[in-house]
Amino acid sequence: MAYKFQVNQESLKQCFAVYIVLAVGKNDIKVYVGKVGDNRAGCNPVISRCGNHFSYNTVHSQVRNKIFHHEERKYTFIFDHFDKYHKNSNERRKSIDRINEMERWLNLEVQSNIIDLRSCKLLNPFKGSAYVNLAERQKRLAFRTKKAGQKILGIISEMKKELSRPLIQPPPQNKKNKHDNATA
Repeated sequence: MAYKFQVNQESLKQCFAVYIVLAVGKNDIKVYVGKVGDNRAGCNPVISRCGNHFSYNTVHSQVRNKIFHHEERKYTFIFDHFDKYHKNSNERRKSIDRINEMERWLNLEVQSNIIDLRSCKLLNPFKGSAYVNLAERQKRLAFRTKKAGQKILGIISEMKKELSRPLIQPPPQNKKNKHDNATA
């Protein structure tokens, strides 16, 4: 049997992005919120990060590490870009700070949108319990623009569409036809 795997063009771009992973199983849905571009140098495309989530290197494979029997699930990645990668370190630092805040914001939005869904669990909830000084809080809030909010809500909207679909259904059992046992 041959299998098919398609790659979206947007997932190949070297851009700062946030994403949601929906891991749909027979009885539940696990959700993971992540980002790309937060490291000091370089910015891998979303598709690279997606692949790392299933690596057998436990440092990179946050999704696989948190889901038992991960091969029995169907995965959907929903993402959006925020900034292009900058070679200039000052520009890059601003983009890193922005994408970190976008991830926190997306995580909180996911939490509030799945709270009533018993079959859905966020694997990495942001708690927001650490002390953040006033200057840092103001800097973070400045990243929460109307345009950024539209992107976050766009991801949430796509997540809701996916969550409205049925869970993985077991394959239909082959019922024997009375003619199956006939001999020629």
